[in-house]
Amino acid sequence: MAVRGAGTLGLSEFLALLEERLDRLAPGELRAVLLAHAQRLPTQDRQAFLGIFPAGPDAVARQRRAPDADHACRDLLADIDSFAAQLSDGEYFEGWGWDDDLQDERAWGNESWVEEMDDLFARAADLFLAGNMTGAREVYGRLLEVFSLDEEVGTFSGPSAAAEMVSTDVGEAVARYLRALYETTAPDARAAEVCQRYADLYYLAPSLSLHAIDGTRREKLPELDLFLPAWIDVLIERTDGIWVLAARQRLLTEAAVWRSGIAGLAEVARRSGPHQLTAYLDWIDALTEAGRPAEAAAAAREGLAVPGLTAEQAAEVADRLAAAVLHQGDRSAALEARRQAWRAAPTRQRLLAMVTAAQAVGALSETLTAEADCPATAPDRLTAELLLLADRADEAADLLAKAPALGWSRADHPGPVVLPYLMIAAAGRPVPPRTTVVGRLFAAIDAIGGQPHDPASQQISLTALLAERLSTQDTPHRRQRWLALVQATVEQRVEAVVTTKHRGAYARVAELAAACAETLALRQDTTAGEAFLAQVRARYPRHVAFRRELDTAIRASSLLPAPPRRR
Repeated sequence: MAVRGAGTLGLSEFLALLEERLDRLAPGELRAVLLAHAQRLPTQDRQAFLGIFPAGPDAVARQRRAPDADHACRDLLADIDSFAAQLSDGEYFEGWGWDDDLQDERAWGNESWVEEMDDLFARAADLFLAGNMTGAREVYGRLLEVFSLDEEVGTFSGPSAAAEMVSTDVGEAVARYLRALYETTAPDARAAEVCQRYADLYYLAPSLSLHAIDGTRREKLPELDLFLPAWIDVLIERTDGIWVLAARQRLLTEAAVWRSGIAGLAEVARRSGPHQLTAYLDWIDALTEAGRPAEAAAAAREGLAVPGLTAEQAAEVADRLAAAVLHQGDRSAALEARRQAWRAAPTRQRLLAMVTAAQAVGALSETLTAEADCPATAPDRLTAELLLLADRADEAADLLAKAPALGWSRADHPGPVVLPYLMIAAAGRPVPPRTTVVGRLFAAIDAIGGQPHDPASQQISLTALLAERLSTQDTPHRRQRWLALVQATVEQRVEAVVTTKHRGAYARVAELAAACAETLALRQDTTAGEAFLAQVRARYPRHVAFRRELDTAIRASSLLPAPPRRR
């Protein structure tokens, strides 16, 4: 489906730019440009291009003669109704079945409907471009409604949704329809009517904007000074879920800025409703982009005082407050805002942002200690990350000991972070990061959660921070306790996965077993690691698939003797 995007020219803008360029050309230059373009046209496009130019005086007169608009509209409406009836009767549909090329099921049948529908859209465009807004409203409305038949099997045929198969720019067709609707509706009912019909057709043009509707004709939308306030009111007051909230918010922000600039955003943000938080964020962002950080900070503080904010909403405002005050050079205020965001809705990104802000004012240890003493309501994994950064590894180890043996792929399980940390801490020796299984598990901490660390970003690496903490874990008694916990955790997880035959997790638990053996080898000697692996193998003599994965994990280690190849 062709939908107007940010980089697509609307008709109004396109014609203005074209006229500007044509005005720069002398008649001879224009002739040369047209001939150069014509000779590059594909064969099938030549006749259509030639048809643009009248063949003689009579043709010019005929071209200038206005068509019978009412007659053309009646004929087109009749053809649309006939086309819709054929679709409803299944004349283009033969059956539903598998498509080897798509590797999916699809509707099979006569796909000539695509060309027919494109032709109907072309005739609707002629009415619109001729200025027949009443006719355009009726024919575009009825033609776009035909797409709703695609909700039922047995109408359209083809490998894709009907709106994606036509060559017509469906987004522009919706914009033209709404423009015709706008111009043919009484001013006092215009905003509500456009809102309702936009909602009905949202699925065909989800990114459509009021500017795009305005750009469908060379003339600007009439009576905008009356429409925009009413449009804003409708968008704020319509909370019945007629379309996606984000789309309504986007249109609301567009209208507020169009009407009164950044001041319009402030006015909208101060009106209560579901839109309010996002309006505050848009207002803060606009002030920031305009180079007005003090006002952005003030707007953020005002936003934080709005009653009824969810935790995530409060955190988003606090994130922006931190950025604004940091732009002003107030690092202490930035740290306080980062702590506020972390407490409201903890995420790893907010944890690392808080660490970065604390480092900037030389208050990292105090900040981490204070947050660990009064922890936010965070998932166990995030709590464990905070505890490890605060040099409270024993408390993080307690979280691991209480965690279930299964479910490590869940976002709240502390195992994928705490276990590699404790393995390296228990080893008490430098671990080769790339040639050992445990080294790779530790290095992969940054990627846990689906957002790998980007070295080019300004964000600090969690793995790097944890590596710094490892140098402080030098108590033999603590290391021995952690080693026992590591071994017990790995054994329990292997037992839980293998005995319940979670084959998809065999490779992961085999890596943990190999990493545990490496930890024992580093902490004690190679014999201890080999003994652990022999014990694991002996426990699962009939689980061939798991043993195969275990051998693969061992071969990936530079510390463990490679197992013999088995046929």
